[in-house]
Amino acid sequence: MDVLTSMAIFCRVVEMGSFAAVADERGVSPSSVSKHITALEKRLGTQMLGRTTRQLNPTEAGCEYYNYCTHMLEELAEVEASVSRYQSETSGTLSFSIPVTFGELFILPALWEFHKKYPDMNVDLTISERKVDLVREGIDLDIQIGALADSTMVARRIGRAERVFIASPEYLLKNGEPETPSQLDQFNCVTLSSMPASEEWQYTGPAGVEKVKVSGNLAVNTPAALREAVLAGVGLAVAPVWLVHEQVQQGKLQVILKDFKPVTLDINAVYRKRLYVQQKVVLMVDHLRESFKRTLMMVKI
Repeated sequence: MDVLTSMAIFCRVVEMGSFAAVADERGVSPSSVSKHITALEKRLGTQMLGRTTRQLNPTEAGCEYYNYCTHMLEELAEVEASVSRYQSETSGTLSFSIPVTFGELFILPALWEFHKKYPDMNVDLTISERKVDLVREGIDLDIQIGALADSTMVARRIGRAERVFIASPEYLLKNGEPETPSQLDQFNCVTLSSMPASEEWQYTGPAGVEKVKVSGNLAVNTPAALREAVLAGVGLAVAPVWLVHEQVQQGKLQVILKDFKPVTLDINAVYRKRLYVQQKVVLMVDHLRESFKRTLMMVKI
């Protein structure tokens, strides 16, 4: 068997913890995956995986071999990518993950422009609010808003998301309006569960950067659901300007606590650390950064 192929399969088995998952990913049978692992173990003369009825875990030797394999395979891929760019910089497949609401509003239109510029580039797109595991899921590029989920990755800022305190006029008419963030504990606050520390809102005011603990009877996992809840008068929220600017202009939502500004969040392009950044990643990151300069600058309240 080809040793490099066996090494690559072994690494994916360690990362995914399943012969079946790797077989499905590669379009082969689980027995074929098992044969590659067996061939490696026979070649090296030691057991690489501890097998139980429930899961697969690398042995001590397997962990050491995995670290060597990933390093070597990444360097090989990077060298090939670096050399191949002289032949074609705009082909291949980019595995790309984006958040739901922001992705649909700002990234998908930019993606259609990207396809016009690079028609030979294939994009395998995942739209989800969950935090993806780039290594385990084989993702080349992920767009994240706010604090990074994994500090071992490279993050390149491609935009910024300004935020505001927001409520519907109907909710304020019925419940009154807070004068300072410290009064938010007296109001029902809608939180975004997909954000870290979603019940702790940071803001900048006359005293500098502060934070306040909030609570409420509704937590949602997408910005679109957050906006709809506030429009329905469920409670107050912190929301990005790009999400609510149209509703504010239409008078359906109202900015409150104007002397206090929620902390602005970075929009980051996140990818794995490599000796050479893959050209397909560079092309998409540069394209999105230029697109956001145009689109996000137009979003005002």
